[in-house]
Amino acid sequence: MRHFRVFLLVLITCMNTIAQMPILTLEHLTTKEGLPSNDIWCITKDKQGFLWIGTGRNICRYDGYQFLRLDSLSLGLCSGISTDSKGDIYTSVDTRGIVKIDIKTLDVKTVARNDYDDADQGNDLHEQAMVDSFDQVWICDYTSVKRYDPATKKIHRYTFTSVPGGNVYQYASFFEGSDKTLWIVSELGLFKYDRRVDKLICVLGERADLPQNRVLVRLSRASEDAAGNLWIGGYEYGLVRFSPADQSFEIIKKGFEQNSVICARESRDENGRRLLFIGTNDGISVFYPDTKKLYHLPEFYSNGIKIKDIYHDKGNGILWIGTSAGIYKYRYRNIGIRTVVIPANIVRLPVQITNIQSGPAGKWLLGLSHSGALEWTVSTNQFRHIALPVEANVQQIRWINSRPFAFTDKGIFAGDLAKGKFERWQPALTLFKNQDFRDGLVDGKGRIWIASLNEGLKVIDPTSNREISLWDKKDGAELTRESYIKSIVEGKDGKIWIASCSRGLFFFDEKSRKFTNIEKLPENSGQKIGGDCINGLQVAADGSILIASWGGVSKLSAGGRILNTFEFNSAALKDTYCANIAETPDGNLWFSTNEGIHIANLKTGRIRYLTTIEGLRSNAPVGFFYSPENELLLGHINSFNILNIRQLNRHSTKPQIVLSTVEVKGKTWKQDLAREIVLHPDENAVTFNFSTLNFEPASQNHYTYQLEGFDSGWIELGNQNTISFTNLPARTYTLRVKSSNSSGVTSEKPLVVLLTVKPYFTNTWFFRTLIGLAIAALIVGMMRWRVNTLAERNKLDLQIAEWRLKALQSQMNPHFLFNSLNSVQNYLLTNRGVEGAKYLSKFSKLVRRIMENSNHQYLSFEKIIDTLKMYVEIESFRFNHEFTYTFDIEENEMLLDTQLPPMLLQPYVENAIWHGLMPKEGEKKLSITAGLRDKHIVCTIEDNGVGREFAPRSEGHISRGQEMTRGIFDSLRRKDSDASLELVDLFDENNKPAGTRVIMIIPITNV
Repeated sequence: MRHFRVFLLVLITCMNTIAQMPILTLEHLTTKEGLPSNDIWCITKDKQGFLWIGTGRNICRYDGYQFLRLDSLSLGLCSGISTDSKGDIYTSVDTRGIVKIDIKTLDVKTVARNDYDDADQGNDLHEQAMVDSFDQVWICDYTSVKRYDPATKKIHRYTFTSVPGGNVYQYASFFEGSDKTLWIVSELGLFKYDRRVDKLICVLGERADLPQNRVLVRLSRASEDAAGNLWIGGYEYGLVRFSPADQSFEIIKKGFEQNSVICARESRDENGRRLLFIGTNDGISVFYPDTKKLYHLPEFYSNGIKIKDIYHDKGNGILWIGTSAGIYKYRYRNIGIRTVVIPANIVRLPVQITNIQSGPAGKWLLGLSHSGALEWTVSTNQFRHIALPVEANVQQIRWINSRPFAFTDKGIFAGDLAKGKFERWQPALTLFKNQDFRDGLVDGKGRIWIASLNEGLKVIDPTSNREISLWDKKDGAELTRESYIKSIVEGKDGKIWIASCSRGLFFFDEKSRKFTNIEKLPENSGQKIGGDCINGLQVAADGSILIASWGGVSKLSAGGRILNTFEFNSAALKDTYCANIAETPDGNLWFSTNEGIHIANLKTGRIRYLTTIEGLRSNAPVGFFYSPENELLLGHINSFNILNIRQLNRHSTKPQIVLSTVEVKGKTWKQDLAREIVLHPDENAVTFNFSTLNFEPASQNHYTYQLEGFDSGWIELGNQNTISFTNLPARTYTLRVKSSNSSGVTSEKPLVVLLTVKPYFTNTWFFRTLIGLAIAALIVGMMRWRVNTLAERNKLDLQIAEWRLKALQSQMNPHFLFNSLNSVQNYLLTNRGVEGAKYLSKFSKLVRRIMENSNHQYLSFEKIIDTLKMYVEIESFRFNHEFTYTFDIEENEMLLDTQLPPMLLQPYVENAIWHGLMPKEGEKKLSITAGLRDKHIVCTIEDNGVGREFAPRSEGHISRGQEMTRGIFDSLRRKDSDASLELVDLFDENNKPAGTRVIMIIPITNV
């Protein structure tokens, strides 16, 4: 934020006399501070206290710290802003039309769109939006005035039919007076809206009702003063004053011959005098209605800064000036502080007021940094110059023997008010070699005490003008060893107090003829004053001694005991240089520094501050005087302040605090900030921005916060108005924020924000319960599956055991054994002993193999095939080789190594031989094949026998063997759906049975 002061002489006055230019302190805001554009068209405040600014580029909101832009209104001239009764914003944006902004969520809605494409020219523009007390939105274009009714969403158009042709080129603005009268300020004149008949009535212009008001005027903008008068800017016609009471008017053209007046606003100057700020197409002018004096501010006119709008912020006592070069802020409300400016024709400027003393008959003496002193008459605000014979810096003015004495760096001068001049005081020339003097006084015995910079302290008899020896020269020399005297005062008990730099504070006891350093007193053991270089020294009303020094201030009893100290190490001093001090009747210490006036409360130990923000001319006053009227006078360059202590103590406004914006992961939160803020887990990075909305510098506002739910303590933020939180644990929090101003006054109620951070779904109790139930269900399921699996496996193992027994029984069937032994007998009886021996050998191997296999639950496929080959060969021998057989087994290690139940194939091979081939006449064939396909064994047993339909059926091992094999496949199918056992009947070309084919698909992974 940039500051400048206007210290300029009057260029034009209505009285054509030389007059004093008012001193105004303005602050300047531009794009450097964050404005979207320097072209400012309109300004207003909403009901919360935020400032809304319409620029040539877009609209923005200002909270005293930052300018918030609305993304959806990123481009477009904003010519008017106003608020309705609910607090929502209506604005005119040339790229949109009439736009409504929800004040809670900042959502933007276009309620009447600019349409340049249709034939209706009445909806091309909706400019200068203004909402009246009845929530009617008034806008204009270049041909008419329009009223938008939000309730009916209709636009009513008003043309000036009193002018020939009706639709004429005109542009209008709108203003509502304190009596809720709506005024239309047009280029055709001033109109009043008659709500009863819904009509515009011309009160000033060529078609005015009153003949005397039928004048040619082109008007711009209007405002109302405290008396109810309208002050209106006129294009090429000057400043217009219109009285609604009697419809009289006055046109002030003088001084505006070369300018068009755009707007005017009533305000106050630095002394509280009523004035008007007048904005023209070239700059700012100041007009005093009571004296008719007009001043142009060259700071604006020399740069041709066009004024477009002036907004009066009554709550904060600020005038906001919208210009073509940004916003200027003038804070006029400085309660309890007056400023008096030294006239330029009285003394050569610049000049500093170095000290102030009260004089006789309501007059004051102001010591100057050059040229002597000024006599100021309070009642008439008149100044008289009391000159010195030489150019000198007045260090101190004291009343000695009813005459003002000026102690300067060029000697001591006695004033003659009747003659209006100072003359040299001759004893100083006689008694001192060096003519640089700091202070002096006349004590209760009439003796004159003089403090010289280099020669120390001397006492003079005013009658003989001779030096009086009150102490040993050695003690006097010791007083100023490596030091010098800055100030002397006499206590109420007659003690003379001497402030030195940098030996501390001394008092002189005439009885003992000794100088005593107060830090050497027994009662001050272990205590220290603020600093040893003392700049200011005063006697309080109760006789106590007040000192201001480099490092702090202190209050001492009349005897020298240190009572209170405020020093930079332990107190909240804004500066270590404390120059002057006084105590007010309420018991507060007021002292000056280079960073404003500090006000220390002796009871609470708290310090508040006054600076240029509150109306001081500078933060480092030199002159300092506390008057019995409870006023503090401060001397500055070219001016001095008069502080009314009573008013300043009464005026202590408690600051408010509002939540300005909330940013989540760097983006503005577009929801109602008055409601609870609920963040999702991935949004756990939030920043809160708040403001006091007093639009003072950041250094004047202080903040503390508490985050309940995280930490119960209050945390100091200083003047930082932002709090950021990241990675907050998922829970609900309450954020409380307090603000305090430069006077130490804290907001009555803290800002309260409810914040909830939602947990990730995986961290919710619902999810945890769900996971717990799922785990429990899984455990129960696994246990049940385990139990069922074990039961199934036990059942399967039992079945396999039974099948093994059945297989053994099947293979060791008595009929088979009997028939096989009969075959051996037959070979022996028919003298075929060799063949019988071979048969018997094969038979014994088969029986041995069968007995060995019965000990294994599973066998490799290779062993199963070998056993099966032995069985088929025995059967072929037994049936005298009546059938032929073939084995086609794929040579594959995986196939041959596969573990299978032993009796998986044998029952169907046996069934093929006994019931398929043996009953058949003719050629008999048996084929057994096996191969690996997709991790499955495909095995085929095929015969060309009589088929299942004609095969003789008998109970016995065949049916039991088939039942066993089907049971095995049923078990396999539970683990692999591709496992199957299929019996296929074969037929010849005549559709007669031609054999049977058994197809087995056996999984090799689940066996």
